[in-house]
Amino acid sequence: MENTNVTMISDLTLAQDDYTIKVRIIRLWKQIRMIGMILMDERGAKIECNVDKPFSYLQGNNLEEYGDYYIQKPTIGLNNGIIKFVDGPHKLYFQYSTKVIKCKDFCGPRNSFAFIDFKQLHSNSIQANLSFDIIGNVFQCFPLEPPKDKQEQKITLKMEDLEGHEVFVTLWGRYADEIVAYVSKHHGHFVMIIQLAKFKKIRERPYVNNTYLATKLFIEDNIVEITAFKKSLQARKTSSCSSVSRASGSSIMYSLHDDFLQKNSFYKISTIHELNEGNCAVILGTIKMFEDMRTWYYNACTKCKSKVILMDVPNEAVNDLDRFEEKKMMFCPKKDCKGKDVIAEPSYMIKVRVQGLVGVVSLTMFDREVRNLLKISAAELISKYERFDNPSDFPNELNAMLNKKLAFKIVVKTLNSSKFGRYYNISKITDNFDIIVALENIEKKNIIEQDMDNDSVNAVGSEFASQDTVGCKDVNSHTDDNTPVSNIPSGNSTSPSSVTATNNLNSPPTSVKRKLVDIYDLDDDVYESATKPNASRVDNDKAGITTKLLIPKVEK
Repeated sequence: MENTNVTMISDLTLAQDDYTIKVRIIRLWKQIRMIGMILMDERGAKIECNVDKPFSYLQGNNLEEYGDYYIQKPTIGLNNGIIKFVDGPHKLYFQYSTKVIKCKDFCGPRNSFAFIDFKQLHSNSIQANLSFDIIGNVFQCFPLEPPKDKQEQKITLKMEDLEGHEVFVTLWGRYADEIVAYVSKHHGHFVMIIQLAKFKKIRERPYVNNTYLATKLFIEDNIVEITAFKKSLQARKTSSCSSVSRASGSSIMYSLHDDFLQKNSFYKISTIHELNEGNCAVILGTIKMFEDMRTWYYNACTKCKSKVILMDVPNEAVNDLDRFEEKKMMFCPKKDCKGKDVIAEPSYMIKVRVQGLVGVVSLTMFDREVRNLLKISAAELISKYERFDNPSDFPNELNAMLNKKLAFKIVVKTLNSSKFGRYYNISKITDNFDIIVALENIEKKNIIEQDMDNDSVNAVGSEFASQDTVGCKDVNSHTDDNTPVSNIPSGNSTSPSSVTATNNLNSPPTSVKRKLVDIYDLDDDVYESATKPNASRVDNDKAGITTKLLIPKVEK
């Protein structure tokens, strides 16, 4: 066909019926009753196109992804679906008069991505019903979660752009399988493009999700866009040692999930004092207050992050009075930095009180943790308020940390051998929704098990108590001495309450194990003594000694 008969996508109008477009199918997905496509012309303009039943059966076999075609006489409809895959008011549809002819001279680009900036995701400036393309460096990958209820299996990733901005990605179904298949054969970070993704916000955090069928993944593909991104990433890595960039591959796949849920044990805050020095623990808590609002940053050495020391040193220049003037110089106390030029930058150091379900603990959060939470550096805050020389001012932006629920991985340190002179270093923190939910479930399970153990102990104690009361005699059947029953004055009979009260006044305890002869016989037996063993009754009988028994008095 001649190019003069071709209409560009941007020139389509509702006034036309008889027109032909020359396009490449850059995305094609098939559903039960339709075929969905994204068409691109030679200028790179795109439009969504649907081939509904029965036209999908007629034309479906002739269409393929990255195929080039002339499409004659499609009709124009409204682009008002739940998700718009192309930003525009119109969508193309096939009709009975539509014809498809293979094209051999298409001169446009192979792909046409509409990449968004990660800042747009964090600022919530993305239309919820508009799909987009995203490219980034995947530096963290959580384990595959199996299907649950009616949901498919899913996997969560963490991506960053060239400026270090991060975003969570959740992929479902076959897209999760693609990630698992790649990660099982490759190690370390990788660059990925998600074509036709959608935006979702969970707990004030942006998430990127796939659509049901339209989304396509490009994982380390040899295409221009990924190659250019990797070169820029490498250039940033070599030009800056900033901790924001993770291009060095410092993160190992699944490391965050393993650290918080598998490799280290979870502890209630009230029990971490039982740990020994060097032990690691995972705790869950909410930042409730700042412990010290007088200082919130310190001047840190850019090489080792140690606190630099300002010292007055003589200036080599001589003033008009032939005296040496002093000047302030920065020194780093670390051995590796001694004798070298020291450059300092403001770094966060904020003391907070963290409250868990059981217990409160003081922790000090440093630059890495605070920057990850606030997405702004201490130097930027100081510059904003122009208060570099006044550390007592506490920026309002830091209040955003309050009431944040976080998981902390801590390491126990001691100032001396005593467990009371100890502190806890923060090794890692996360506000990952899935990890926090998992730790909450562990915490609740531990409390339930503890309550069940307490109930079982109480049940056993009550059982023993009931057994001790079996076979007890009447209140008048025992006293606190060896007086025979017939000789007890009527006023000396006791009750359980009176016995308890007497014992509380340090009275001699009543002996329970007593011989019947001591109760019913007289105390005139010359062979019985309080300090010597009783003589045998057999010897008494042989000596002809008899014991006179009392005759019980019968009450009338």
